[in-house]
Amino acid sequence: MEIPRTINDPIQFLFWSLDEVYPVAVGLIWGIWFDHLLFGILLGIMAIRLYRRFRDRHPDGHLSHRMYWLGFCFSRSKTLPNPYIRIFYPCRK
Repeated sequence: MEIPRTINDPIQFLFWSLDEVYPVAVGLIWGIWFDHLLFGILLGIMAIRLYRRFRDRHPDGHLSHRMYWLGFCFSRSKTLPNPYIRIFYPCRK
């Protein structure tokens, strides 16, 4: 396990970075919900492996960009345009 050395390093939780913990947490919750705990944990671990492959092949922030493009906007910024508006026309005064 690498110890974070700068402020910009991702947050670590045990052996994983924080963005890798979410699939395991979702798998754990689904496993508890559907009464198949081991199956849910295994699905979460498989999701981590797929996510690591995706993250290693693409630049930083690619997943958040793709989520925005699909319409999942998690920002409350008032200056961020609607993700469903694909063409911007110049305003006429």
